[in-house]
Amino acid sequence: MKKIFHLPCFYQRLVFSFFIIFLFASFIPKHAMHLSITEMDFKEKGDITEIQISHKIFVDDLEKALRKNYKTVFEKDKPNLSTKTQHKEAEKYMYEYLKKVVDLKIKNQRKEINYIGVEFEGDVVWVYGTIQKSNSEDNETISIKNMILMDVFDDQRNMLYLYKKGVENNEQKEFLNFTLDNRIQTISF
Repeated sequence: MKKIFHLPCFYQRLVFSFFIIFLFASFIPKHAMHLSITEMDFKEKGDITEIQISHKIFVDDLEKALRKNYKTVFEKDKPNLSTKTQHKEAEKYMYEYLKKVVDLKIKNQRKEINYIGVEFEGDVVWVYGTIQKSNSEDNETISIKNMILMDVFDDQRNMLYLYKKGVENNEQKEFLNFTLDNRIQTISF
């Protein structure tokens, strides 16, 4: 019986190795989880409490959300966050997107987040904002909606850490976990 196709043993192993590498590489996701982290730090400043808000989001995921939500703006020029070719209005649309998907109510009154800046750290972006409210001696009912990237990924998880230093330096900390099934949470804080 004649062999129709014959490669020397070295080439067979080489082709087989490339096939295996290609097979495994095609199934490895860029990052395995879709996750954002938000921190809210309550700082008393006289009669006012400033709530300092920091969102930590993967850059590539946020770019997908911006392209999906603002198709006409990013149709020709991609957001290209954290690059020299970043879209000139990328920050404006980051803030607009976050105002749409993050909402805070204190004592049933909506508080608008004033976004003030961004900072890139490798493959993530930190987006900073503040809210000002009058001080309260008692714990207040706070309702938080955190739907960051949930319009893009079904498996998105958003973790939220709240910090507050009360009278006599008592620290209060809370942790909330937001998912597609649990987008809005209310706590006494």
